Amino acid sequence: MAYDLKLAPEPDHGVMPAIAISVLVLIVVAVIVFLVNPRETAVLKLDRVNVYAPHTEYKQAPGAMHVAGLANTTEDDLYVVATVSMTDKIRLPLFISGTTVTLTNADGTAVEATGVAPQYYGRLTSTFPPLGGFLGKPLYDGDQINPNESKTGNILVLFPGLTEQAWHAKKSAVLTISLRNQSPQTITLP
Repeated sequence: MAYDLKLAPEPDHGVMPAIAISVLVLIVVAVIVFLVNPRETAVLKLDRVNVYAPHTEYKQAPGAMHVAGLANTTEDDLYVVATVSMTDKIRLPLFISGTTVTLTNADGTAVEATGVAPQYYGRLTSTFPPLGGFLGKPLYDGDQINPNESKTGNILVLFPGLTEQAWHAKKSAVLTISLRNQSPQTITLP
């Protein structure tokens, strides 16, 4: 009868195999998370841009009461209507929190204008009927875009004192749509 006498303990392999397996599992999980999550918040597509630049003259009517500062003056304004569509690429709804256009003039100076609230569209189209032909459904503060869905609408921006010639001579114009709890989305306007 043979007895197997074990006087020495089993050899210790250490913690290195356990650490190597743990690191490998963490790398696999990180790669899966990277591949599954979208890399962009939204896709912003520009459908068209319309420009309306009214030139308004204020003249005093004969025999009318004089209003200080308004007699025989002129005003140039530039309205930019951008029609955009935004597609939500993440698994959470997107909420628009504001819109701006940053215009870089030919001389390098920058001017920023915010979007006009849709409640003023009616007043503007009654004052400037040609502007109404460019306006449709607005895309504005508070609008929600659900995951994997698109929303199309108009963004109206007013640049007071700017002419249509200055718009066409610009270096660049960038539309920024701010989102609540997400990074803003930008697109260049032609």
